[in-house]
Amino acid sequence: MKHETCGLLIKQIHDTVRKHLDNSLREKELTLAQVRVLMELGEGEGYTKSLKELERRFNVAQSTIVGIVCRLEAKGFVQGFAAPGDNRVKLVKLTPEGEKFREASIREVEEMEERLISCLTEAEQQDFLRMLRAVHGNIKSRI
Repeated sequence: MKHETCGLLIKQIHDTVRKHLDNSLREKELTLAQVRVLMELGEGEGYTKSLKELERRFNVAQSTIVGIVCRLEAKGFVQGFAAPGDNRVKLVKLTPEGEKFREASIREVEEMEERLISCLTEAEQQDFLRMLRAVHGNIKSRI
């Protein structure tokens, strides 16, 4: 009998979801990391965030977020500019084209979410999300 751990199961679920989303995004020449940045920018006031905020949100190095933003900027999905009054702070803003793609991406992610938890009742879905938040909070506070 194969020994399954919750960590292994979480990784397998993540890998399956990521593979599906990466395959669908490849047609649009985007990565899941790029889409996540677009989605995060859509949550900000005026669709604008600093590079530093994005680094913290995704827990990645500055060079990683700069690379993602540069590729999105080349595609016309975001615009980078210096903060008014402080040229050291680089801001990133979602463009109208980026907003259109963001909306389409949200629908794709929502469809994947539906497939992911459709085997659960509504009550089980709420319990599952509550438990995932608890586990995440627990592990995050200990690392």
